[in-house]
Amino acid sequence: MQTQILPRLTQWVAPFSLAATMALGVSAPSHAISLGPASDFNVFVLGDIEQNFVDTEGRMAAAGNVTLTDYAVGSGFASNPTGNNLIVGGNLNFTRGTVFGNAVYGGTATLDLVDVKGTSSQGNLIDFAAAGQELRNLSAYLGGLSANGTKTFEYGQVTLNGSGSGLNVFNLLGSELSAANTFTINANPNATVLVNITGETISFGNFGFFLNGADKQKVIYNFVDATNLSSTGVGIKGSLLAPKAHYQFDNGHIDGNLIAGSLKGGGESHHFLFKGDLPKPPTTPGEDTKKVPEPSVLAGLGLVGMLGIASRRRKKGDN
Repeated sequence: MQTQILPRLTQWVAPFSLAATMALGVSAPSHAISLGPASDFNVFVLGDIEQNFVDTEGRMAAAGNVTLTDYAVGSGFASNPTGNNLIVGGNLNFTRGTVFGNAVYGGTATLDLVDVKGTSSQGNLIDFAAAGQELRNLSAYLGGLSANGTKTFEYGQVTLNGSGSGLNVFNLLGSELSAANTFTINANPNATVLVNITGETISFGNFGFFLNGADKQKVIYNFVDATNLSSTGVGIKGSLLAPKAHYQFDNGHIDGNLIAGSLKGGGESHHFLFKGDLPKPPTTPGEDTKKVPEPSVLAGLGLVGMLGIASRRRKKGDN
């Protein structure tokens, strides 16, 4: 009896396992656990940078000219200052400071009392035009996602309440951020928190960010429309995506990736790179990854179909 049962089990268990593998493999939504070309950079700018009297703990890259005074790049790598940690598409003008690693520039370099711990050389390491297009597309796509978290804005207090450990999406007006005196996010520590902020000109600051449960390395603020952005007196907990904006960043810091169109001021960047899980924009015209069914749905459909095939095979063998 056992010799008959075991072959039959093999006949339908094998397709069952194959169905499970196929269903999960095909239906799993595609995700980018990164910010594309900016993923490994503490500061990634698509135009010019002008900063002074602070530092960037991680890597810095800019498509245009970079002017730094009394500055340190890559200070978080001080114990092992290797790699191309300052990449400039245009000219580099650096007065008094340190580069912990290599400095690479596309144009000319003027280094006055600058200690480059690695090498200083001319070269073009990043296709900034392609990077800019990718980041602008990403920002626009993320800005179109439907909110699934709740927001309250009362008496200058912004409170975002998430749900679940997946992607938590919130929509916020730039005017609300400008009027804020407190910013609180309540979310699962495993959740990716995406805050889409609309408005072309946005100024904010002089308040605190509070994360209850949320992991700052999984929080990103997407300034969908901003062309002019400014902040002062604020410590931003999370990454900032504003690829179309000139960002005037003063008297504060950011714990995450800083991605902007151009950057000026004395804001400091701390090396807490984004580790969240964001959906990829469509790769072909008409494709809409926002409407892909959940893996469990497709898996169930796949398993039902394959199980039916296995059942018919078993009955045929019994005849």
